[in-house]
Amino acid sequence: MESVLDFLCGIFMTMFWIFRIVIAALVFLEIEVPISIPYLNVEIVILFITLICILCVFKRKMVGGIIYFLMYAGYFGFDLFNIIRSNGVASNIASVGTDFIAIILAAMIILNIIISKMTKISRKNNTDWFYDGKQYDRKLDERADKNNYRIY
Repeated sequence: MESVLDFLCGIFMTMFWIFRIVIAALVFLEIEVPISIPYLNVEIVILFITLICILCVFKRKMVGGIIYFLMYAGYFGFDLFNIIRSNGVASNIASVGTDFIAIILAAMIILNIIISKMTKISRKNNTDWFYDGKQYDRKLDERADKNNYRIY
């Protein structure tokens, strides 16, 4: 985690994962929830794979971000497509909102990883301007103390 945006993307990813765990638990316990889960078994598998992807994204691994994006775009995109196709947008507005949030969050995660990889490659060390030239090297006087004192 190098920037605030990296941290925020990771936190939002984790919060959405916890939110989906709570919704899946409520649907499993047959408690009335305004958000629908089309396939509970697939949702549980996706939650476990998402945990692995969260760890990869925190370590800035591109594979974890790609898997997370493809998995969320496929699952939530298919659910969003079915809701819009059935003309039930008004009755399932909470499900449509969570589907949009999931797809946008996955896209932000993959873009954030790509941007951080590109800037890490092109960025030099911040102190290179100071230590690059020989004119800034420290010139020792012949009277200077050259002992390296250590305190144990």
